[in-house]
Amino acid sequence: MKGNKLKLIIILISIMLLVSCTPEVSEEPNINKNNSEEQINSETFDENDIEPDISHISIGEDNKLTANLKEQGHIDYFLRDNKLLKYGEKITNFSAGNWNTKRTFQTLVPTVFNVSLMYNKYLMPYDYLLVTRESASIYESPSLNSKIVGEGKMFDKIQLVNEVENNWYGVSFYDSNGKLVQGFVPNSFGDVRTFRFENMHNVIKRLEDELAKNKHGYISNYKDTNGSPPLLNGKGIDNYGVQAYQSAPAYSDLKDLNSFRYFPDGMMVFVLGEVKGYFKVKCIEYEGEYWVPKKYISFDNNLDRFAKCVVIDTTNQNQVAFEKMGSKWTLVSYTLATTGVKGKRKYETPIGYFKVMDKKERFYYVDDNTNEVTGYAPYGVRFTQGAYIHGVPVEFKTINGKKTDPGIKEYLHTIGTVPRSHKCVRNFTSHAKFLYNWTDPNDTVVIVIK
Repeated sequence: MKGNKLKLIIILISIMLLVSCTPEVSEEPNINKNNSEEQINSETFDENDIEPDISHISIGEDNKLTANLKEQGHIDYFLRDNKLLKYGEKITNFSAGNWNTKRTFQTLVPTVFNVSLMYNKYLMPYDYLLVTRESASIYESPSLNSKIVGEGKMFDKIQLVNEVENNWYGVSFYDSNGKLVQGFVPNSFGDVRTFRFENMHNVIKRLEDELAKNKHGYISNYKDTNGSPPLLNGKGIDNYGVQAYQSAPAYSDLKDLNSFRYFPDGMMVFVLGEVKGYFKVKCIEYEGEYWVPKKYISFDNNLDRFAKCVVIDTTNQNQVAFEKMGSKWTLVSYTLATTGVKGKRKYETPIGYFKVMDKKERFYYVDDNTNEVTGYAPYGVRFTQGAYIHGVPVEFKTINGKKTDPGIKEYLHTIGTVPRSHKCVRNFTSHAKFLYNWTDPNDTVVIVIK
């Protein structure tokens, strides 16, 4: 009996040792576990939750690129740095060497803003190089004959320090061992990206000034609920690339109703006057004054106060969220974003000032070719027409002839690189969820800048 007890004690001790000594398996910082797969009943889709295709480039391609890099064990440089860099930390001990510095990258948050981050999952440099080659060697000095100290993959983002003679960028990063590495990349290997905080402050201030001076409303014609606007010269798009669908006609002269442009749904307008059937308005983004039929302008669920703002930069493919705390605007998140593609049969994210119109925890989208629901996007914040800020799109899988939801995905390597969507603004899913919970149609504006 004693022998059996001794054996039992030994077994229990062994189990405890195994559990305590087993290393904790850390999840990748950029990938959330998928939800369990579940079958989808297409008959249950609410028509109000269905939108056109939101991806110009198939989301399958983005998933494939992301998966391939993961299989290679590659981690984007900004994710490496996220483990070691603290918010606002700048690497200042970069060795200038004997090379002439043409410019230095040292963007900081201007003092007009406070900083109090509510979301900090992917901290990154304010100035970074987006790699645009399949592979980009990082050299010890600005010479192709020098030692290679690192390698960037397509769409990596690496902290920029300076630009030196003969068209080289100085970069800085931490390697997989946590060691600070400094090197150089030919400027033909990537694009300079930055967070343009000064520009963002200017557009916020401009809106504040207009709100203080004029009565405001917004264009309301989601899915043409207030009537399809007339075609312009037989076409459903104006000279500025704005679609007729989900827009309102804006006339510069009521004596000539054949000449007009479109104001997209959600765009904020400022009322200057009215006549029978029309409001005279202006908007910040478009020059001039216009007459818009009254049925297209809403004051319901209006912006009660301007307290929150998301500024989306289509040039740098990034975005920043601000909240008015006391008398000062406060930066609460900054992250990468992917916007819409410009071109024929492509849908660019419209530039301008938009009121947050609606929020949907999940909306579905249809395939351009089959017109069937093919997937969904989580945590959507709609700000114009059918355009949302949303998380990583999820494509349904077909298993045994049934559409199946593979579960929410967190990360795509292509976010914050080049425009790839149809009008929408793609975020990491965790950030889209933050915005979904944080924004309010009564106090939040989305400003899209070039």
